[in-house]
Amino acid sequence: MKFKRVRKFVNKKRLFLVFVAIVAGQFMIIKSDYFDKNIDRDKPYEEIEATLMDDSIENGVVVDDKKDIRDINKSTFEYNTKKEKKEAKKKKDPYYTLGDIGKAPRRLDKIIAIRPPKGKNVDNINRRPDPNKNNDKNKPFARYVIFYPQHQDDEVLWAGSAIRDAIRKRGRNNVFVALVSSGTGHKIFSKKQFDGLDIKEKAEYRNREFLDSCKNLGIPRKNIFFIYKERGDWKTDFKLEREFALKMEKKYKSVTHITHSYKYDDHFMHRANGQTLYDLWTKDKIKDLRFYLKPFLVEYVDASNNTLNVYTVNNQEDYNRIKNACRSYKYVDPRKKRAGIGYRTDYLSFDSLVYDPNQKSYIIIQNNKKKG
Repeated sequence: MKFKRVRKFVNKKRLFLVFVAIVAGQFMIIKSDYFDKNIDRDKPYEEIEATLMDDSIENGVVVDDKKDIRDINKSTFEYNTKKEKKEAKKKKDPYYTLGDIGKAPRRLDKIIAIRPPKGKNVDNINRRPDPNKNNDKNKPFARYVIFYPQHQDDEVLWAGSAIRDAIRKRGRNNVFVALVSSGTGHKIFSKKQFDGLDIKEKAEYRNREFLDSCKNLGIPRKNIFFIYKERGDWKTDFKLEREFALKMEKKYKSVTHITHSYKYDDHFMHRANGQTLYDLWTKDKIKDLRFYLKPFLVEYVDASNNTLNVYTVNNQEDYNRIKNACRSYKYVDPRKKRAGIGYRTDYLSFDSLVYDPNQKSYIIIQNNKKKG
């Protein structure tokens, strides 16, 4: 009898240990979530972006860019969203809130992105796109198309295929890219190699990558704008983005504006960018507005109020152009003041995009002006 009790105790203990191992394994899977992709290789698990402070943006100008250290991961996005939902009523400035993504009749399907095998990166990944894919079901662009990346690299990571499709459908001279921020708030600039540089010198490090990327995507230099340079101090000023959009709308009449979502994004500057143009759209000051998304955020979108357009490449030229645009952010040459900043701060997003043979971009179109 004593032996049986001992055996029974041992079996229970084994079951308990198995249970603990399973829970620990699940935790590790979440911890190493593929979508927590903006990890600095030097410090894999640095603290994530804190909840926004009310003094981050003042009268449309980013006065505290320390929150621009890095994007946050999926679980933190969910946590912050719930918290911001409760506090949103207390805040008068829409730039600070994530928006209420709580209840929805239905949501868009989850996007499963495939992580490239170990040792594969933008330099050695070579895929062949499916020639049978096309973008014919997507809503046609207006005659002119403008993309508004908040930071250098947003144009290729989240809109690369859409840019290539716009160029093919509307011609390269009718496609514009307008960079909203200098991109100097990232922690990469705290490294010793950037000691002594002022904000403009830091910005130009990133701009060299950005211009090379746009060139590879096929954007003419005359169609590339640096909105933040309209200010002498080069601070991010969303009032300048507003003025630029209004000017382009007035000049070209038929314009599709494509920017970050004011609601489904995990970066406060991205949301502020989207909110700026969203306010114009809801007041009928611009006619056609669309939002590009990071793949892991697609599943949060209210499908009853938004239509998803997925852009893909279907030929080797477009695939190679996007691949080379990604490589622009990895290129290092101290003599040319190239430091591969974009790739160092978000290498997995670049590698995963190039590993996808059709290099998909996800763009949503809100079907009403009251609720997205």
